[in-house]
Amino acid sequence: MSGEREALLAGFLDAEHALQDDTLRYWDSRSRGRVLELGCATGRLLSYLRRAAVQVVGLEPSPSLLDRARRNAPGVPVFRADLRRFAARRISCVFSIHAAFQELLTRDDRARCLACVREALNPDGQLVLDLQAASPRAKGTSPRRLAAEMACEGKRVARFETAQRADGQIAIRSEYFEEGRPVAETTRRLALLDRRTLEEELRAAGFELFAIFGDWRESRFQERGPGMVVEAARV
Repeated sequence: MSGEREALLAGFLDAEHALQDDTLRYWDSRSRGRVLELGCATGRLLSYLRRAAVQVVGLEPSPSLLDRARRNAPGVPVFRADLRRFAARRISCVFSIHAAFQELLTRDDRARCLACVREALNPDGQLVLDLQAASPRAKGTSPRRLAAEMACEGKRVARFETAQRADGQIAIRSEYFEEGRPVAETTRRLALLDRRTLEEELRAAGFELFAIFGDWRESRFQERGPGMVVEAARV
């Protein structure tokens, strides 16, 4: 992928995340001490928490998203890192939003990440994950649909997506149209995680789930999805 195309997609992602800025208050309510965000993407949460006087640090594997995060959250420490191999200390809260944790596709990769998280957290620290819930009744392939409409640099952008589920993963193919003209497409792969699997993985890594919601509004969690917000503590 060219640098220009990566920057274009980072801009589209930032514009789409801006549509969900009302979710940021939830994360502020969970913040205390020093916060580490895994997969900070374009840095919108980092910027919000920093304005709320929270100490924040961000980790992001993608160079193009890292550049965007540094522009959105100037002065916030943001580092390029493999989420399976990182070192941090004296962290009170670890956050991961927009299903970034599910980009770790294998159980082993997620276990490595959780081991790093446990080492980073203070003894009374907590982990909060924003995930896509795996619906047991979901079809193998979901029909193409309009997923988002947003403004980006003064232009109207629409994102259409098609989702395909197989072998414990979901592949989300996104097609972007700018003023009605196709300009880019990308595919994001996520691990499908249901509540039982997630609880097992957290327990094996030394965490205990103490709260689960259907979304950031703290609505009741439902197995059919589409969201799952999990709060866990070290044990």
